[in-house]
Amino acid sequence: MIGGIGAAFGSLLCCTGPLVLASAGMSGAALAGFLPYRPFFVVAAVGLLWLAFHLVEREDAAACEPGATCASPVTRRRVRNLLWIATAISVVFLSSPLWARFVFKG
Repeated sequence: MIGGIGAAFGSLLCCTGPLVLASAGMSGAALAGFLPYRPFFVVAAVGLLWLAFHLVEREDAAACEPGATCASPVTRRRVRNLLWIATAISVVFLSSPLWARFVFKG
């Protein structure tokens, strides 16, 4: 989950990062150098989130020993909720080129 959010944040740097820094009065020209790497960050974010969903589903299907952490329905529900929150954060980061120009009008 953290890797997916981190990769999505990396894809955010090239497009939205310079706009945020410019709106704060700083130069964000160095962050524009990340633009060629954006597709790699997007693929990494989607791949890591897919892996997280796959591992959560595999854990739900596996038999756990009674008393183990994975046997607790509360823990499984928390992990699934955190995964969906991480996915929502990643979607916001990954879609930043679409909405950033409206938020940071200059």
